[in-house]
Amino acid sequence: MDVNLTASPLLGDVKTKILLYLSDGEKSMGGLSSYLAINKTAVKEHMETLERMGYVRSFFKKEKTGRPSKYYEITKTGMELFPKKYAQLMEAFITEVREEFGEMKLNLILGKVADRLISKATVISDEHMTEREAKIEKLKSFVDTLNNLGYYARMEIDGEVVRIIRHNCIFYEMAKTSGKVICDVLGKDLIEKSGEKNFSIVEKFSEGGNKCVVEVDLDD
Repeated sequence: MDVNLTASPLLGDVKTKILLYLSDGEKSMGGLSSYLAINKTAVKEHMETLERMGYVRSFFKKEKTGRPSKYYEITKTGMELFPKKYAQLMEAFITEVREEFGEMKLNLILGKVADRLISKATVISDEHMTEREAKIEKLKSFVDTLNNLGYYARMEIDGEVVRIIRHNCIFYEMAKTSGKVICDVLGKDLIEKSGEKNFSIVEKFSEGGNKCVVEVDLDD
């Protein structure tokens, strides 16, 4: 099975093989030893490490004869190491929606996606804040929400311009092939849902940038 686990460089070859083997179902210590062609003591060391990392769990299973045997199975956390083809799935979904309902309906759906993604944003309000201060707090809340979604965003204030810099995009693979949809539609919707209308996207992943930069004018 040729699968690259997301943490395989840290796990090493043997532990990666163990997780791949366990993805097919629970295995006994003896079964793991035979599969890996190493003794049970060496298997035990690998399994104890994987168990501490939360990738596998052990349990005892009663055999037909003799004492119960120790078995291992992969955990949900362990399964999350396996690559997911979300980009391909979303690409197919967007294509189907566009062909079935048209570009306008697709944009409407993406707007609702943006709504859902930032719906948990909390804004600190203070009646003593100036309009500028309130806008900055709103943008800070927006950046916090982006970080909770995995965007690795930060905010810079340069005079009357706020820059929101995202070093990651949760739709990165799609942005490379569907930049107009992801950056020009969903990206703009996300910012607009934060309450800002006067902004510009000055750098995009979809145009070869290594980050996404949005500039918001505080003086509008």
